[in-house]
Amino acid sequence: MTQQEHKASSIWIANLSHTFRKQTSPAIKDIELTIPKGQLTALIGRSGCGKSTLLKMMAGLMIPSDGAVRIGGHTVTKPSAKWNMMFQKPSLYPWMSVRENAALGLVFAGTYEQKKDSVESLLDMVGLSEHKDKNVQQLSGGQQQRVALARSLATEPDILLLDEPFSALDAFTRTQLQDEVAEICHDQGITMVMVTHDIEEAIAMADKVIIMSQNPGEIVGDLDVPLGYPRERSQPQFINLKETLFAEFEKIDQAKQQAMANAG
Repeated sequence: MTQQEHKASSIWIANLSHTFRKQTSPAIKDIELTIPKGQLTALIGRSGCGKSTLLKMMAGLMIPSDGAVRIGGHTVTKPSAKWNMMFQKPSLYPWMSVRENAALGLVFAGTYEQKKDSVESLLDMVGLSEHKDKNVQQLSGGQQQRVALARSLATEPDILLLDEPFSALDAFTRTQLQDEVAEICHDQGITMVMVTHDIEEAIAMADKVIIMSQNPGEIVGDLDVPLGYPRERSQPQFINLKETLFAEFEKIDQAKQQAMANAG
């Protein structure tokens, strides 16, 4: 990659490998990945392939054994308000209201007074206008994830990192949030990287799907998703892309297993 391409990239990952303490084999190995600004990317693979480990390194929550993650030309060594992460659980403060939880990032940054109107707008945008003064414990699981989304967006991040935040929700709520988050990121030019094991979710939300294999976690394929937003799941092209991704995933997975068997 040239220096010019590097600067234009939102996320640039080079020669990334990681071996956990007391382990002899790497969890992820030789990851090379470029994610342009504004692209919505899905990392898909079986459990244990290192998807979440890679995402945490993008967030600055883990430091790799080898290689580096760079965002905007700067090496990631710690978390930043410019790249926010949503986890499987919303991790809200139960004694606070919806509004107070959504504003936390701004409070910590010391900018709440200047930007408190944006919190109101975000809560309206994510469908919580009637719940702003409620305690978060009064909300459903889907509503709590909407609070977490508003909190993540309040600091106006360049990058939103999603670690399967919809996996525990019912199918209807999950589909709603998939569509809404993808549209918000697309419309606001936010670079999104999400971890998923759900093929339909990957096609519903991403511009590009990155396929990972396990033992060790490696990037072994990718698929472009040339569809606009919002995406209609019954559309023939959507169904064809989902079938293509499934077939590619199975082919790569079988090849990896055969290679491991031969090596053994």
